[in-house]
Amino acid sequence: MLYTGVTGKISVKEGATETDILHMSSWTVDLSKEILESISFGKDYKEKVPSVKDWSASADGDADFATDSGQKKLFDAFEAGTRLTGFFYLDENTFLSGNCYVESLSVSHAADGKAQVSISLAGDGANLLTVPAI
Repeated sequence: MLYTGVTGKISVKEGATETDILHMSSWTVDLSKEILESISFGKDYKEKVPSVKDWSASADGDADFATDSGQKKLFDAFEAGTRLTGFFYLDENTFLSGNCYVESLSVSHAADGKAQVSISLAGDGANLLTVPAI
C-alpha cells in the first residue's frame, strides 16, 4: 500500500478530545533503540545488545494559531507542560500514536512569504503502529 499526502494527517488528543493539527505540510516520526556494547576478554569482536527505545516527532507547515487549528492547542500544551497523545496518520486506518510532550515550537516569518511553524514532540513511552486487520 502506498500512502500520499491526501490521506495523511496529524492530530493530538488531550483527555477525550482529539484535535486535527491543520495547515501542516509534513510530519516525521523517528523511532530509535539504544544499542549497548559488551566487551569480553578473549573475544575479537564486540557483542551488541539492544536496550531502551525512544521516539520523537516533528511537523512543519503554515502557522495558524486560530483556536480551531490545533496549533494553538500545541502552544498551550507547550506552555503548561501538558502530556498529549499524538496521532500520525498514513491513512484513516493506518497510523502511529503515542503519548508525548511538546519539546519545541518555532515560528518564522519572511517578508516575501507566509509565516511557518515547526513543532517537535518528545515521546513518553511506546509509539504504536495501528494497521487495518486483513
